[in-house]
Amino acid sequence: MDTRNPLFALMVERSNTAPKRLVAPGPTHEQLQLIFSAAAQAPDHGRIRPWRFVLVPSHKREDLGQAFVQALQMRDIQAGPAQLQAAYEKAFRAPCLMLAVLDKAPTQAEIETSERLISLGCAVQNMLLMAQTLRLGSGITSGKAMNAPSLRSLFQLTEHEQGVCFLNFGTVSTTKPARSRPVVEEFVSSL
Repeated sequence: MDTRNPLFALMVERSNTAPKRLVAPGPTHEQLQLIFSAAAQAPDHGRIRPWRFVLVPSHKREDLGQAFVQALQMRDIQAGPAQLQAAYEKAFRAPCLMLAVLDKAPTQAEIETSERLISLGCAVQNMLLMAQTLRLGSGITSGKAMNAPSLRSLFQLTEHEQGVCFLNFGTVSTTKPARSRPVVEEFVSSL
């Protein structure tokens, strides 16, 4: 694999970091602006920007923790104290946390949900790569709570919006071995 191309080298180096391995400091205001500016470069068929990001500041982590607990209680009435505590603690991991939201509302230029999701995915990947260039760790998390009523209410999602994933940014506290990547021949064929 030729990693002489700087962009490709950056892609090879990037890996998902679990929020529990992301510690302070998180991105500075200037770094966060670069990360969001990278998102703005994503493809956007119809120029509808079918996504947005909602930051979760430290003073709102308690609310998010409670929303995670409520979501778990709705899914599993048998959830015990340890499970509820683990759900609550998810809100306090990475120093920088945000929700990626997909907008599926009808528009004048009718763009399929799949195209909107691709645009969001490109925005997220751009953000992760920008974080890598800034030497910040990053990770994506999701789960069964993503569109629970408690989270939808907390993030004030409209009926046409969907929480897709959380993005986590910070300083990597411990590294893990690089994962193996598929070889091109495993996923490319010719008609």
